[in-house]
Amino acid sequence: MTKKIGFLYLLIGILFLFHSPVLAEDMDEDVFVAPRLSENAIPWDERHPELLDGDMLYAKSAILIEAKSGEVIFEKNADEIMYPASTTKILTAYLALQMGDLKNDEVEISQNAIDLVPPTYTKIPVSAGETVNLYDLIAATLVRSGNDGANALAEYFGGSIERFAQFMNEAAEMLGCSSSTHFTNPSGVHDDNHYTTVRDMSIIARAAMQDSRFSEIVGVNTYDMPASNLRPSRQLVGQTSIIDPTSDYYYNDCTGIKTGFTNKAGYCYVGAARRGGINLISVVFYSSRAGRWTDTKKLFEYGFTQIESITPEALYAEDPRVIEIAGFDLDDPQHGNLTLGIRAVDESKDMTIVGRRSTINSLRDSFSQISSVSWTREFRAPIDVGDVMGVLTFYSQNNGIATYDLVATRSVAARENAPPTLEQIEAYTLADENPWPRISFDLIAPPLLALAVFCYMIFWFLKHRRRRVRPPKLPRTRRKMYR
Repeated sequence: MTKKIGFLYLLIGILFLFHSPVLAEDMDEDVFVAPRLSENAIPWDERHPELLDGDMLYAKSAILIEAKSGEVIFEKNADEIMYPASTTKILTAYLALQMGDLKNDEVEISQNAIDLVPPTYTKIPVSAGETVNLYDLIAATLVRSGNDGANALAEYFGGSIERFAQFMNEAAEMLGCSSSTHFTNPSGVHDDNHYTTVRDMSIIARAAMQDSRFSEIVGVNTYDMPASNLRPSRQLVGQTSIIDPTSDYYYNDCTGIKTGFTNKAGYCYVGAARRGGINLISVVFYSSRAGRWTDTKKLFEYGFTQIESITPEALYAEDPRVIEIAGFDLDDPQHGNLTLGIRAVDESKDMTIVGRRSTINSLRDSFSQISSVSWTREFRAPIDVGDVMGVLTFYSQNNGIATYDLVATRSVAARENAPPTLEQIEAYTLADENPWPRISFDLIAPPLLALAVFCYMIFWFLKHRRRRVRPPKLPRTRRKMYR
């Protein structure tokens, strides 16, 4: 008997080792069939991420967008109706953040919110009668993918699950989602009438990530939940391996967002990534357990090869203005040529341009056409480093107008004994308390010389005119004859 029990334990241990159980967020009765890559698919090459084809992804449906503009970079069956599973909670949390008072709102958990969660679906968990701060409940719902938390939020803001689902559908329509999106619950518990597309889900995720509170929550895989009236403080751990530094699937540039799984939805992930000023959002539906991470990485790596981020300052720096300075010292190493740097007048204004590389390259070629320069001082030495020589105005299609100072990148000494500039003369005059103009040889010599020339010409004219009008002298002998 003892041997039989030992053999039974051994068999159970072997099954445990070789059968990896699904730590499901959401499970239903149907059997999940993991997708496989096509036999004819070209293997994805990490050294050439710019070469991406739909067959390289496990996901049945996928999309990648640039977060700032919403431009689609890559798509695979993007408009096919799919089940979103727990990625639904993105919209639930987003609405709760918009509708609630995070500091003062306290949510009391109902027994109904707990009972509505099917036995195989994940919970935070919370208890009936427990009072939880709104922010903590939102964070716990996202990080732990708690279906009980989603139900509690729906009841708090909508009064019922059904009423809150109406809010969700109205919000989705307002955000620009298509008629291929329809929600029946706040958690993603499977319902044949609860569906969306990866394109619509990317629209929802893009809106949610623009809320800094949301992006802060979804960027972590653990959350320290404070004590409530019924439970002590505790740490909640999520299942987002791609943002877990200890995971084999960790991706350094990933900043969130939300996992999902049901047998009918497959493994889903809505992700976000940031690199070098570029923000991307990806959605993969019905992928494999590990495939949702590898698919997401492939999409992000591809996106970072297609999108470029650059500022007007960087565009200008690639081909800066060079001006010629008059009156420079003859020993000047650059013979009076002065390169101008650029400095934003309003440094708080974000004028970063994000777009496809072809678009950025066309901006490089037409920079002079999308900017204008007005000069503010004379191009004459002396010039000190940092002096503002002019103002550049940059016109952006998406970010409006911004102005930049064009400044001297070096000092340019003036030539010795060079005549003063107009600015110097004006400065001398303003600094002199004497209301009369400054008198110096340099100033009075030219007008005195002109006056002398003018007087000489008058004298010469009068002298010769007098000679012309004087009567001729008669000979003396002839004068005597007429007496």
